[in-house]
Amino acid sequence: MFRGKETCIVTSASIILLLIISGCVSTPQSSPIPESSPAIPPYSQPHNPEEPSLLIPTINVTSYPANVTGETNFTIQFDVSGGTNLGNISHASVHWGFRRGGADIRDYGSFSKVYTGRVPQQFSMQLIAPASGTIYFRAHATVDGAEIYSNEYEIRIIQQ
Repeated sequence: MFRGKETCIVTSASIILLLIISGCVSTPQSSPIPESSPAIPPYSQPHNPEEPSLLIPTINVTSYPANVTGETNFTIQFDVSGGTNLGNISHASVHWGFRRGGADIRDYGSFSKVYTGRVPQQFSMQLIAPASGTIYFRAHATVDGAEIYSNEYEIRIIQQ
């Protein structure tokens, strides 16, 4: 009877020892990223230089006057960002006219000086207001071959 207890103790000790040993040699699990860590944006991760990372190009009008006195200078400012890792801006301008634009940017009839550069970039266009009426405009850019347009805005001309 005493011998049965010894066997049970030895067996239990062996099982515990095996569990301890198997825990020491198991494959380590990767620790999860803490929730407080900021996510790494896809564009900042390493990539193959032959495969450019893509970001949707954007254009945002940042400043323009709601009203302007006729035949005076006024300024429209806008930002261009995004594109591939090349970020080439081959065209940046403000297209404007006296009627709302349609689907084609050429519907506006006029455009400002054309600028070029690399993203991200801020542009400042100075135009001369006509004598009267309302001007409708959109900022436009070509980034890495992609055409992008801002929303349409209007400026009321105040007669002198």
